[in-house]
Amino acid sequence: RSFPATGDCGPPPLMTYSRPSSAQHSSSFPVGSRVTYTCMEGTLKIPGLPDTVECLLGNIWSQLPEPCGRSCGAPTRLQFAALSKKDEMTNFFPVGANVSYVCRPGYENTSESSPTSTCLENLTWSEAAELCRSEYLCSSLLP
Repeated sequence: RSFPATGDCGPPPLMTYSRPSSAQHSSSFPVGSRVTYTCMEGTLKIPGLPDTVECLLGNIWSQLPEPCGRSCGAPTRLQFAALSKKDEMTNFFPVGANVSYVCRPGYENTSESSPTSTCLENLTWSEAAELCRSEYLCSSLLP
C-alpha cells in the first residue's frame, strides 16, 4: 500500500485579491515550501504586508493576511491646495480612506477644517471642498 508524501500542504490558500505566482502551479508542497502571491488586476499590494506563505509542520500553511486590496489611484490634484505631507507619502488608499490638503501659498483657509477627500466605493475620489481662497482676490476688492 502507498503512503501519502510526508508533509504535504496541498494547494495554497485562496485569496480575494491575490493569487499564487504562476510559476508555482504544483499540487504538491512539501514542508518548507514557500508560495508568493501577486496582486490581481485592479488591486495593489498593501505596503508593509507579507505576501508569502510557507508550508509548516503538520501540513498547514502559515497564516497570511490578504496582501492586496482595492485602492484609489493618486488623490486628485487641486489648484488651491496641496496634499498633506503624510498623505503624500502614502501609495495605498483603500475604500473609505481620507486624505487632507493644505492650502497652497497665496491661498488662505476660509474655515476651521482643511479640505479633505475620501476614496469612494467605485475607487474614485470625492470632491474636495474649496476651503482655500486666494488672498489676492480679497485685497482687490478694497477701494
